[in-house]
Amino acid sequence: MTELGAYIERFETNSRSRALRGLAAMAIGAPIAFVGVVLFLMGQEAGASGGEMFLGVVIGGGLGLMLMGAWACWHAISKRGETFTLYEQGFVHTWSRSTTVVPWNAVEAVIDHTKKNILAKALGGDVGCLVKLTDGKKILINGFTEGAALLAHDISEAVGRRHA
Repeated sequence: MTELGAYIERFETNSRSRALRGLAAMAIGAPIAFVGVVLFLMGQEAGASGGEMFLGVVIGGGLGLMLMGAWACWHAISKRGETFTLYEQGFVHTWSRSTTVVPWNAVEAVIDHTKKNILAKALGGDVGCLVKLTDGKKILINGFTEGAALLAHDISEAVGRRHA
């Protein structure tokens, strides 16, 4: 990419890890939701009241884990081979069906979505960098990309220098 200047570094996304963690989230969430539904139905059948809010949280938490896991698996499949290649004057985002060349002047904003909790770390949200392009496209860098924190920092710094 000579129009983007000299090559700096390549960052690969670990789709296998994303898929395995997604499957694990679904495997954990399904029994939690199932137990919550069974306990709720048993309580309804026995005519017992109280505890519905707790059971709702249990069911919702289980379903939430299942949805997040399914989302991670979908991304593992649909974004297979995802890489980010950093150059002096921009970066290239490549995945199975697409290649996007992003010079720094095509970046409208860089938004940090990093979350610091154990669930975020387990599902790749420990690094979250949303790159909004001037044409309306969005590119997400997350914790499944090797060296994602460095990549997000470098992009943010480069775009910040351009806007300064």
